[in-house]
Amino acid sequence: MKTLTDAELAHVPMRQLMHAIAAFVVADFQGTTTAPPRHAVDFPEGKLVFTTGGYRNIAGVRIYETFRSARRAGEDQAVLAWNTDTCLLEGAYFGARLGALRTGALGGLAVDALTSPSTASCAVIGSGTQAETQLLGILACRELNEIRVHSRRMENRERLAKRLREITSARVDTFADAAEALAGAEIAVLATTAESPVVEADWLRDAKHVTTVGPKFKNAHELPIAALAERILVSDSPQQIRGHYERHMLFAHPRRDEVRHLGESLSAPRAANLPPSLYLSTGLAGTEVVALQAAIAHLKTAGRT
Repeated sequence: MKTLTDAELAHVPMRQLMHAIAAFVVADFQGTTTAPPRHAVDFPEGKLVFTTGGYRNIAGVRIYETFRSARRAGEDQAVLAWNTDTCLLEGAYFGARLGALRTGALGGLAVDALTSPSTASCAVIGSGTQAETQLLGILACRELNEIRVHSRRMENRERLAKRLREITSARVDTFADAAEALAGAEIAVLATTAESPVVEADWLRDAKHVTTVGPKFKNAHELPIAALAERILVSDSPQQIRGHYERHMLFAHPRRDEVRHLGESLSAPRAANLPPSLYLSTGLAGTEVVALQAAIAHLKTAGRT
């Protein structure tokens, strides 16, 4: 069994993860995966949450917690992958980076499938790990000429901007005002932990595509409900949205049953005129497992393990 470290994960190209994840997402749309909604087990201090999935000869699980602690230092997760042919545990990962890269890969795939190749300007609201990995996913499939970063704290947005300038030739600007950051941006990414809208729907008027990564619950959502209008709605896991039942922000919304599967968009020929889109990042079960397998396979091929 191989235990993947963050140091090794840094040598795995985002494109490698995206290729493996795209194949799994398409297979899920076609009904050839196992990817049920996540399962939570309650404890007095919080929950242990399990997402289980796989296909072909790979099956696995991701486990994360929601325990409340004043000394919370991070969000450690465990990802385990079994080879169903050999019945052996093939790989393991402990930490948070793999899950964040998986989410960024899915966001990049959504942008690639739902926008024109000429779409080249992006605004991100948020400056944490999820904001960074969303941009890594987009940059892996799109040559951006402008990135606009907004975060409430100047030091946070400047930190992300510095990181982006090291890896892309795109112009990177920071903004203290979210509306100003979004003005003129063709792609808008919301990647916050906010439980109330961080933007107004009108601020997104220039965006041909919007991604929301943060909370999407009935009483806690970073995206205003009005932003759902006049955009096609896409998710990597419509079944997970249904699995949230009345807790999801779409539960009583008239467009709840209109959410399309990202796998449909990835497998269909690209349309000439793409309509405005909204990607609801959900977390398709099994994508962490195939990302782990792909990372280990790449490291073996590259002679790094």
